[in-house]
Amino acid sequence: MEDTRALEIIKMASDEESKACNFRNLYQEVADYMYPCENQIISQRTPGEDKSLRILDPTPMFAVDDMVGGLIGTWIPSGQNFFGLKTKSRIENQSDRAMRYLSMGTEIGHEEMFDSNFMLQLHDTVKSLVCFGTGNLYTEWDKSRMGLNYKDWHISTYTIKQNARGLVDTVILTYELTARQASDEFANPGEQVLESVKELKTESKKFKFIQVVRPRIRRNQMLVDNLNMPFENVVVNVKEKAVVYESGYEENPFAVPRWEKSSVEKYGRGRGTIMLSAVKELQQMWQDYMKRVERTNNPPRWEIADGVEGELNNSPGARNVFNEPNAAGALDPLMNGYGNEAKEMIEIQQEIINKGFFKDIFVQLGDLKGDRRTTVEIQARLREGLRRLVSPVARLEYELFTPVVTRSVLLLIRNGRIPPPPPELQGQELQVEYKGELAMAMKTYQARAFAEFASLLMGMSEHFPEAKYILNLDRALPHVGTAYGVRVDDMNSQEEIDALKQRDQERRDRLEQAAMVEAQSQAYKNTQKSPEKGSPAEMVNA
Repeated sequence: MEDTRALEIIKMASDEESKACNFRNLYQEVADYMYPCENQIISQRTPGEDKSLRILDPTPMFAVDDMVGGLIGTWIPSGQNFFGLKTKSRIENQSDRAMRYLSMGTEIGHEEMFDSNFMLQLHDTVKSLVCFGTGNLYTEWDKSRMGLNYKDWHISTYTIKQNARGLVDTVILTYELTARQASDEFANPGEQVLESVKELKTESKKFKFIQVVRPRIRRNQMLVDNLNMPFENVVVNVKEKAVVYESGYEENPFAVPRWEKSSVEKYGRGRGTIMLSAVKELQQMWQDYMKRVERTNNPPRWEIADGVEGELNNSPGARNVFNEPNAAGALDPLMNGYGNEAKEMIEIQQEIINKGFFKDIFVQLGDLKGDRRTTVEIQARLREGLRRLVSPVARLEYELFTPVVTRSVLLLIRNGRIPPPPPELQGQELQVEYKGELAMAMKTYQARAFAEFASLLMGMSEHFPEAKYILNLDRALPHVGTAYGVRVDDMNSQEEIDALKQRDQERRDRLEQAAMVEAQSQAYKNTQKSPEKGSPAEMVNA
């Protein structure tokens, strides 16, 4: 008997595939020209075949790689933490114990993430994001190795649905598993799967499965089992039309970032889709230029005759017949083309594509020449580049890194890698702040704004004494420090700050008392009178 819920899921998956048809076609073209190793979106390729035959100029592929490397490199700096943990509550963030715990969680989180396959899978997701405009990175706890595990899903394997706020909350995966893989993955993968896995010759037979992860509509919040978690996970055997697995997640395990997104579309548009026409034009330019080179090496031939035979043929080695001797000379430029102009146009088109993939931002240090290599110019270029990247970088943070880092840390807490939070952090929602070059560059704008505002207040305080009371330096300066990338462990705790303040105050008190005693002693000497009984001067002369 067919499962009604399985039929509903199969129909939903089919409907979503139909809606994604236009984007699938667009993504296929982008892959053909810029990401050939992943060009099996609507077309099927034979394993091992050459996928780069349509690419005459590899500039777009290099530009994509430069942008992917630049994004990851400026977001995840080598040799240092790329994120820090905090909570929404400002009061709790001021607690020294809370700050120490969050700092420890940050360190353990980095160690565990970089001990996993995070960087490998992140690269594929960011490349998909840059080329197509949509990526999908899955985060899980691998029980076999007791650690974090990540998986980038190919753009052709999933469709998505988003909620009223425009956030992706449903992922529908469609994939094939061999009978042996399915029997390893699911306790009851289906009768035909179990039958196939019995024989060596049929265990590699493939079966199609649909997996849906979405917010659970009905759940008992009093129960904590996986069938009452906020997100449901259902797997359907398509051939047998039956649900073969069901579980749940505490939070959405899929991070689905979009580079840019229209308000009426749910799939993203990456730099690859935006630059597609320019890339296709570049390939055509190269094709025309190569034909011109061939004509130069093997030029067309012409003969003089009484009549003209056929139409002009300027292909390499072609034979043309003219009835006037001067006709051949007049048509010579048309035969050979204009080499220098064609080459210049190709170089201009290459520059347009490089700029379209932000090479002028991510590889700008290598482009600076001679005395132009100045710090001022570099900073000016960075500021200009950041203005161009603000919107996509903010989306990258919101839809990719924050969901992945947050879920990773929560998985580490649930599985004992990070200790439970202290009482003052119980029930607090974790937040992530980033330390990479791009993120820090945007944050330093805030820090510079603070410095400019503080300078303004200092100038005003001479005429308006109340101005100096506006800023709370004890609270503001640690935030400015973190904005510049200073670790929390490298800054004194509030208890240490209070102790240092008390020590300095006691030192000032001793100096003031000594100065007062010295002044009174000097006054006594000047008057040459006996000090009053019990006065400080009598104590000094005692």
